[in-house]
Amino acid sequence: MTIEKSNRENTNSKSDLRKKADKVKDLRCENLIAVLEEPTDVKNIATVVRNINALGVEKLYIIDSKKRLP
Repeated sequence: MTIEKSNRENTNSKSDLRKKADKVKDLRCENLIAVLEEPTDVKNIATVVRNINALGVEKLYIIDSKKRLP
């Protein structure tokens, strides 16, 4: 398999995945929220955001009473 053919297949796969994602997008719950309380490592917040997005969470609220976030 040539690199060019492999790249075309990856592009097609991505578009197929995008089509599937678009089909279920309207089925997501619009009122689902998550609360992240007292995060200890700021670097992990991006990971949390990616995970909750994959689960269909609409909003994330971060409680930081110790003022650790910039």
